[in-house]
Amino acid sequence: MLRVRSFALRVVGCLVTALVLTIGSAAAKDLRVGTCQLDITPISAGLASAYTARFGVPAVVNHTDPIWLAGFSTGRSAVDYHDRLWARGVVIDGDGGRVAIVALDLIGYFRNEVETIRTLISPASAIDYAVVASTHQHQGPDTFGQWGPNALTTGIDAAYLDHVNGTAARCIDEAAANLQKARVRFATTDTTGLSLGLDPLDDGFGVSDGKVLAGDALLSPTTGGRIVDPRLAVMQFTTRGAPHAVIATLVNFGSHPESLGSGNRDITADFPHAVRERLEAEYGGLAIWLSGALGVLQGPLDIDVEDPATGSPAPRRTFRFAEVYGQKLADRAIAALSRAEKGRPAPKIAFASTRVAIPLDNPFFRFGRAIGLNARVPLFTDGVPDPSVGFPFPSPFDTIPQALGAGLQTEVAALRIGKGGFLLLPTELDPQLGDAYRRLMRGVKHSFIVGLANDSIGYQVPFAKWDNGCHACAPFIIAGVPELCPVQPIDCDTVFVNNVGRQVDPAITSALGRVIQALE
Repeated sequence: MLRVRSFALRVVGCLVTALVLTIGSAAAKDLRVGTCQLDITPISAGLASAYTARFGVPAVVNHTDPIWLAGFSTGRSAVDYHDRLWARGVVIDGDGGRVAIVALDLIGYFRNEVETIRTLISPASAIDYAVVASTHQHQGPDTFGQWGPNALTTGIDAAYLDHVNGTAARCIDEAAANLQKARVRFATTDTTGLSLGLDPLDDGFGVSDGKVLAGDALLSPTTGGRIVDPRLAVMQFTTRGAPHAVIATLVNFGSHPESLGSGNRDITADFPHAVRERLEAEYGGLAIWLSGALGVLQGPLDIDVEDPATGSPAPRRTFRFAEVYGQKLADRAIAALSRAEKGRPAPKIAFASTRVAIPLDNPFFRFGRAIGLNARVPLFTDGVPDPSVGFPFPSPFDTIPQALGAGLQTEVAALRIGKGGFLLLPTELDPQLGDAYRRLMRGVKHSFIVGLANDSIGYQVPFAKWDNGCHACAPFIIAGVPELCPVQPIDCDTVFVNNVGRQVDPAITSALGRVIQALE
């Protein structure tokens, strides 16, 4: 059975700033839980009638035309709807504090927007710590700015971001207002045998590694260096008394929600939609999808799953594939829960978070910010927002603008709920790192690696496996003459081009060690 191999954690320097650790502490009290589900589907004037026709409810316009779809290439506008996008949340109140977890059906959400959501939560909700994560689906609105009509024009509608912020905060308030006595139980399983293994890149774990890094072949020689994380973790809340009705089921797994591929133009939450529908059909209550260690191109595009209706592989890049794949993931969670221990009524709750300053080494990101692809995300110099723009490249590239702020500020956190431990990371992290991080959580029986939590800063590649060629050649690439770059060949795979830089890994690892230690 292929497992993620142990990977040494290397910390280079300490880039953690303004460490603020908060650990819940209160008199012992019973667990109470509330949930919420609010629609965040983008609706433009041009698609309002399609929304009403598809879902049978009035359409309230919250987005301009067109709606640019994020995740693949620029110039991909939405033409219809398959299913709605949601803010799905749970508020957990108990011995140690009150925390909220809300998952947004978005490609990702920047920390400045998350901070806005937190300020909009009513003080009456008494939330000690709020987690805002993204499912990372690739068939929804551009919230980063890099998937507009072309590479030089943002795809963001700022008013839509405001709508999401208000909706997410309202979702948390609704959950906090509907707390009920509950029990919690956990289960951990894996996805061995979920996919058919017909493709050379499919090793049978229901997710494929689309990018083999330098040295991976030594870690996993039997698969040609393909390394995936087949763990699937589940947390379920039920009512206190018989018949112990399900309140919420949270599922965590590392696979890019991109099964429809780049050819689809219908708005959809992708396979997490099918996971949630299957779980809710089985249990009732609310189902929430939390994406795991899906970095370095962990995803379903190169796998095959058997369609039970035909006995043959479900056609790839179709809604039927997304449905079958999601149902199979849900069935693994259901089987695991059937073997789970009895729920606990009063688990200890603890949480810790810290801000992390990371140098911005990526010239492509600096270029995008300089031309206003996302004007709401600040860079910082010496802890102060720095909006300055200049032209630092030597001639003949001295006409290429670059944002000059030293770096960005992000957030790393950890959360304990009884026997469950959650690591909340702002990256699309390599599963090798996720496995190493799990080993740091002593005393945790069920571990959840939640990527794209409280921020979305791109891929996190192990420090030792960083390839700087793409960043070094950025001015040549932006100018349209990559062949003139002295660094050849250039590896501008998405894991390097959509990456803040080599210092992401040591900075996140250092910060994570601190918050985990704070909970012990």
